[in-house]
Amino acid sequence: MLPKTTILPYFRSVEELPAPLPTSAAIEAGTKFLPSIYTPSQRLTVIVGDHFVVKYGTRMSENEGHALLYLEKYQSIPVPRLYAMYRDNGKLYLIMEFKPGRQLRELWPSLSSDDILDISRQLRKIWDQLRSIPSPSIFGNVTGGPLQHRYFQWIDPDPRITGPFDKEEDVNNALVLRTKKNWEGVGQRGWLPDFFARHLPKVLTGHSNVFTHADLQRKNILVLEVPASRGRPRRFEVSAVVDWEDAGWYPSYWEYASCFIHFQWIDSWPENVEWILDPYISEAAILRLVREDLDF
Repeated sequence: MLPKTTILPYFRSVEELPAPLPTSAAIEAGTKFLPSIYTPSQRLTVIVGDHFVVKYGTRMSENEGHALLYLEKYQSIPVPRLYAMYRDNGKLYLIMEFKPGRQLRELWPSLSSDDILDISRQLRKIWDQLRSIPSPSIFGNVTGGPLQHRYFQWIDPDPRITGPFDKEEDVNNALVLRTKKNWEGVGQRGWLPDFFARHLPKVLTGHSNVFTHADLQRKNILVLEVPASRGRPRRFEVSAVVDWEDAGWYPSYWEYASCFIHFQWIDSWPENVEWILDPYISEAAILRLVREDLDF
């Protein structure tokens, strides 16, 4: 069953807060910024005080806030708590719990093979839990609206591209149409969209819809070092999985395929992802070709 859409503004009760919420002015005065692929005019992520991380800007989606609220009932999935979500002066603000830890991307080169195996096993349990969440009969965002992944977005919103979709066939048609519009946008005749129209239905078929993070990368996994104590060796624990803005109900291959397209093949990460997720090699290969066509 789909979660109910939370009506904005959303504020958690005072009794559930670790401290008074920062004001918009205090947030925008913050200086402890976290890395982002967006420009400051589009989006910023800032640590405010000892308890809060805030994402805010004009290029923000409510979907991440809905995902955090929805996942609260699944205690084995470590996500930040959402304390507030509101709009102010044309910007969306998400005030979230500050979770301790370092990005797995930063730690990776210094980890032993045993550490990596242990972390991978923890991630496998988390993603198994995600994929076991009962699914609705649609492919869409957390609350059943349009998919948020950029492959399903276009300049002018078109439900044939954005969804939500009733069938996997509709998802494939959306990818084909998105590549066609990409070529039309530069005034050229593209031949790959015709290839996709012929072959996506053969490869991308027979998949169920499962709850999907849709951006499994090491930068989105926070890991906390737990010191040795009482005869227990030092170990690392996954403290949080962050950046749920693309989350929703996707075909079962999507989690693996959408991270496969980002693999750089310079270390053991691609191999370890196969310990975390069941690999969908054929689906990943053709989705990587879709990515290359969209990013030409």
